[in-house]
Formats: sequence, structure tokens, C-alpha cells
Amino acid sequence: MKYFVALLWVVLSTSLAYSQTVVHTVNWEKGVNKKLVKEWASSLDKASNVSSTTYIKKKVGGKDKLHRNGHRDVIVWVPETSDLTKDFIVIMWFHGHWGYVPKRTFENRTLKQFVPLSITSNFVLVIPEMPWSVHTSTPTKRNSLLWEKPGKFLKFVKQVEDLLFIHAKNKAVDVTGTRARLGKIDYRIVGHSAGGSTIKRLGITGDLCELNPSMIVWSDSSYGKWLDDAWEGCLKDRPDILVKVFVQKWLSPWRNATRFLGQFQGPRKNLELHVKNKGWSHKLIGDNIVKLSDLLGERQ
Repeated sequence: MKYFVALLWVVLSTSLAYSQTVVHTVNWEKGVNKKLVKEWASSLDKASNVSSTTYIKKKVGGKDKLHRNGHRDVIVWVPETSDLTKDFIVIMWFHGHWGYVPKRTFENRTLKQFVPLSITSNFVLVIPEMPWSVHTSTPTKRNSLLWEKPGKFLKFVKQVEDLLFIHAKNKAVDVTGTRARLGKIDYRIVGHSAGGSTIKRLGITGDLCELNPSMIVWSDSSYGKWLDDAWEGCLKDRPDILVKVFVQKWLSPWRNATRFLGQFQGPRKNLELHVKNKGWSHKLIGDNIVKLSDLLGERQ
């Protein structure tokens, strides 16, 4: 099985605040978007004071004629503090329109939120490129048009898990890697803005519930009937999956979430609506959703 060719980008930076050298190792597969590699490495240098290993691969099922490189990619970020032989959390981050850009997606929205938590939490961040990324000719279109058949998303998940096993094997204490194993994975999903359409799609195909995430977070992303479709697709039959919906009051996601919740007689234990009012914006919700949702917190 082919994994990575010998391409490596090492970013060294000295953190004055912590008086230590931070090393970011970025491995990328032949054929990925080289602009993406440079932008991610630059974002790490700007926003992370924790050493880490990143893998950038051509996403399984990511062939895309409307992508500038002909194929969408995936970023898998593993903080040096994460031990994948122990139980750990995998965050699947579905970005919004005009996403997969340095400042908004990589720095403000992901790294600045997750880096401070790497000291206390055992996790991996996975950022698959959506059909509306900035590297496509459709940065505001093709909502939900990916992983459209049952099992397609799960093939992508297997790609990620195979990669994480290789990472754990390379970190094994014995040279043969015989002690390498992956701990139990607790999947948690975030869909910001148009990323909510991906949650919708996975709910319809059923792959969302097959993955069995412990938490799904809608980050101001309940447009149209996306929430309805995900719920009717499979979530209605999974009371063990916690669904948290965050919205800015008065705007479209708020209207649709309140309409959706109006069908229920009283509150549901696994479905939460969090309305952010004065002082909050669509951007601020996305930039703070990890803390707002307690995304890396303990789950029963």
C-alpha cells in the first residue's frame, strides 16, 4: 500500500515565551497542492507553539475537475503531545465557503483554538478539503456534493485511520514497531457554515451514524433544511450522539434551527440549541466554537 513519498518540510521556530524550539514536521504526498503545503507550514509557524507532525494527502474520493490541482486534499495534524496508542479524539473539521485558507481556516479557526488544548487533551485534527474550498472554481457552490453514496465517507475515514496507525508505529518504542497500536478513537465532528451541508449529506447516507461520533457540532451552519435532513437521515435513531447547534440570533441558521426544534414536545437530552446574541457574529462563533461547545471535553 502506498503512503508517502520522501517529501518533508520542517519548520523550526523558537518560542520566546516558552524558551524552547518548536519543530513542525510536514509530510506530503506527491501530487498534492504545493501551495497548500506552503500555506499550512506558514500557518503553523505563526499560530502554533507546540511541536507537531502533519500529513497532507490526496483525499480518497477527492478527484475534482473543478479544483485547480484536479484533486482535493486532506490535512491531518498530530500534536507532539498526542499519544495515539492511548484513547484519543479525532476532530473532523468541515470548513465553510472560501475555506482552506491560511488566516481564516488554518490560523484563526483551527490552530488558535486547538493549540492551547494540546497540553491537556489527546487528539488529532483532520481537515478535509470541501468542494467549496478557495482552491476550486466553486468557492460558494456545490454544497453537500461529496461522499454522496453510502460507504464513501467511511473509505475516507479508513484512509485517515491507516495513516494514524503508521504514525503510531513510527513512534513505537521498539524498532520493529510490534508494540504499535491505536487507542480507541472518539470521533467528533464540526461543520462551520457551509460545512453543515456535509453533515447533512452524511446523515442522509447513514455514514454519519456508522462512524458513531460522540458529538456533532453545527457552527452557525443550520441553513435551509440541512439539520432536518441529517436528523431524518439517521440522527433521530441515535440518542447516544450529542448534537449541539450554535447560531447567531435572527439570521437564517437561527430561524431554521428554531423551526426544526419546534416539532418536538419539550427538550431532548441529545439535542442542544445555543443562541448567541449581542456581540456575536458568524465569524466569532466559528473562531470560538471549540470552547463554546466544549468540543474536547469529557463525554459519558
